[in-house]
Amino acid sequence: MLEVIFDILRELGMTGLVLGIGIEALSVPFPAAIIFLIYGYLINPSGWELVWVSFVASVVYTLIAYIPYVLSIRFKHQVEKRVQSKRKQRMVKFMEKYRGWTIAAGRILGMGYIVYVAAVCKISPLRYGIFTFIGVFPVALLMLYLGGLGVVGEAYGAFQGMQYVITGLIILAAVYYISAKIKRRKAARMKGVT
Repeated sequence: MLEVIFDILRELGMTGLVLGIGIEALSVPFPAAIIFLIYGYLINPSGWELVWVSFVASVVYTLIAYIPYVLSIRFKHQVEKRVQSKRKQRMVKFMEKYRGWTIAAGRILGMGYIVYVAAVCKISPLRYGIFTFIGVFPVALLMLYLGGLGVVGEAYGAFQGMQYVITGLIILAAVYYISAKIKRRKAARMKGVT
């Protein structure tokens, strides 16, 4: 089965790479990292070719990522309706504080929905593009390199594991923050009672 996929992608060539990253750039839940890994394995770039392919793939990703960005701005009122909960509003405040770096981190972590928050926070198109590129380029470079080493399965597993660990740490931090806030409120109420 895996050989069939490799044969199809080999036949598609660079068009397959562009299609794969294009689907991910549209904020569709599709793992672009695996596409980078497979193409790293298939084309085995090295030296400047590795940098060049990573650069071109990141530029293509960034350009295609403007489609959901423009749609998010166009339908901003509907996107804002979905950002009414306190949890989502905290995400918006966090993004407003760190602006573009949140976009870069979101791209590294594979958070395609970051584009919708960027639209709500009124991130300029230029800033959005720059930080999308900053987030995608290192992932493309690393995954193409690791794919070229021939360790597609192991590298993807490690990358996915790293994403799970980072997501877990973020969840733990949120749980800790919420529980500390609840404890402070309880302590304040107890002080007010006595």
